[in-house]
Amino acid sequence: MRLILTVVTFIITFVFSNSFAAELSISAAMGTRELISEIGNRFEKQTGNRVIFNFSSSGKLAKQIESGAPADVYISASSWWMDYLVKKGVVDKESALPFAKTKLVLVVPKNSKVTSLEKAEKIAVGDNLSPVGKYALETLKNLGLYEKVKERLVFAPTVRQITVWVITGNADAGIIYYSDYLKFKDKLRLIEVFPERSHKPIMFYVGLVNFSQKKNLGKKFEEFLLSQDGKEFEKFGFFKVNEGR
Repeated sequence: MRLILTVVTFIITFVFSNSFAAELSISAAMGTRELISEIGNRFEKQTGNRVIFNFSSSGKLAKQIESGAPADVYISASSWWMDYLVKKGVVDKESALPFAKTKLVLVVPKNSKVTSLEKAEKIAVGDNLSPVGKYALETLKNLGLYEKVKERLVFAPTVRQITVWVITGNADAGIIYYSDYLKFKDKLRLIEVFPERSHKPIMFYVGLVNFSQKKNLGKKFEEFLLSQDGKEFEKFGFFKVNEGR
C-alpha cells in the first residue's frame, strides 16, 4: 500500500510540475550565444520554466519573427533591427532596452604572419543582414580603408561563421566582436581593436514580442537578464549597460 501511494504521489507531482512549467522562446543574436545560454539556464533553474533558444543573425531572426515565427523574447546585436521590429509593431517599444556592449576587433589565425588589415588577402566580414557586417563596413569607410580592401572582402551570415572561417584558414583575417575573440582566443590572434569613434556603439538589446502568449514570463526573463552582475557579462567579453533607450 505504501509503495502504491509513493508511486501515485510521484505521478501527481510529475504531472503537475510539467503542467505548470511554461516554455519561453528566446530568439537571440548568435554573438550572445554563450552569455544568453548561461543566463537562460540559470533562469530555468530558478523558475522551473523551460527556455528554448534560437540563435542566428539579428536580421534573420527579425525577419523570422516578423513573419510569425514563434518567439517571446528578441535579443539583437544592434538597435537597427530592434527599432525595425518596434516600428512594425512586433516588439513592445517600452520593453526594448540595451543591456550590454562590446568592441569591434580584427583577428587572424593564431599562427598567421598577417600583421595588418592591408596585408590580408581575404577578409571575412558580416553580410548586410548582420549587425557585425554593418559595423565593419561603417568602420572601414570611416577609417578610409574600404576602397583599399573592398575587393578582398568575403561575407558571412553570422559573426560565428566569420570566426570559423578565420580559424580554419578560409579567410586571412576577420572583423568580429571582442566577445567572440575571447571565446576562441586560443585559436585566434588579436591584431587591432578598432577605435569606438569609427562606428556606432555596439549595443545589444532585449525586447518582448507583442504577439507572445507569455508576456509575463518574458518580462520576468528580461528583468532577470538586466539584474545580472556586470562580472557575468565581462567573462564573455561584454560590458553591462544600465541606461534606457
